[in-house]
Amino acid sequence: MAKTVLTRLSFLGDIQPGRTVEARWICNHPMETGFRVDDSGRKIPRNIITQVQCKLNDEVILQVQPGTGWSSPAYLSFSFTVPPEGGKVSVFWVDDAGENGQMHQPLLLKP
Repeated sequence: MAKTVLTRLSFLGDIQPGRTVEARWICNHPMETGFRVDDSGRKIPRNIITQVQCKLNDEVILQVQPGTGWSSPAYLSFSFTVPPEGGKVSVFWVDDAGENGQMHQPLLLKP
């Protein structure tokens, strides 16, 4: 049974059409590099996030293939320009074990 991996997506800046906003995504994934051993001396299998895709209104704005240098919790920050109609930002991820997750956050336009 898969464990639930908690994620969060937040925005920094005024969410107004034409403005640049910073998105901050954090994922509580273990990000096990495969280099460590457990207390019994057995190697802990590698399990890192291998793909992250960020979309703005279903259009890909960022695609990342991180490596073992990403620590836990995984953190990603990226900027985008708010479209006139607002919409939503989505983040999708996949790890070595085939587990995946997604997070959606609406862009609530400020008057």
